[in-house]
Amino acid sequence: MSEQPQVDFYILQQPTGERFTCQLVDKVWHQGYPIYIHTHGLTHAKKLDDMLWTFKQDSFIPHDLYPDESNSIAPIKIGYSVDNYAPASVLINLAVADILGFYHHFERVAEIVFNNDVAKQWGRVRYKSYKDLGLDVKVHNL
Repeated sequence: MSEQPQVDFYILQQPTGERFTCQLVDKVWHQGYPIYIHTHGLTHAKKLDDMLWTFKQDSFIPHDLYPDESNSIAPIKIGYSVDNYAPASVLINLAVADILGFYHHFERVAEIVFNNDVAKQWGRVRYKSYKDLGLDVKVHNL
C-alpha cells in the first residue's frame, strides 16, 4: 500500500462498544469493504463473533475467527494477534494494544475507544502515535 490510511477515532460514551462495533461492521461491509476486526484476545473475539450472528434479526454478516478459520472466504475476519492479522481494506481496532506494526496494511483504520480509563489512556497513546507519523486523524464523539 502506497498511501497512508485514513484513521478515524470513535469515542464512545459506553464502557463497552460491541453493539456499536456490530453496527459499524454492518455499514462498512454493505459498502463493499473487507474488514479485519482486531480484538484484545480470544475471549473478546468469540464474544464479538456471537454478537455479529445475533445483533440484527433481519441481517447476516459473513464472518469468521482468524486465524482459527484461516482458509475462510468470509469478507470479515475477527482476530486478536498483532503477529497474524487478516488482509482487508478496513481495520477496526478494539484492542488497547499497539497496532502500529501493521496498521499501514489497510486503507482505513477505525479506532473504537470505550468510555473507561484504560481504553481512553491507550486511545490517547494511539492518537498521538498516528499524529506523530503525520497521519490525518478524525475524531467522532458519539
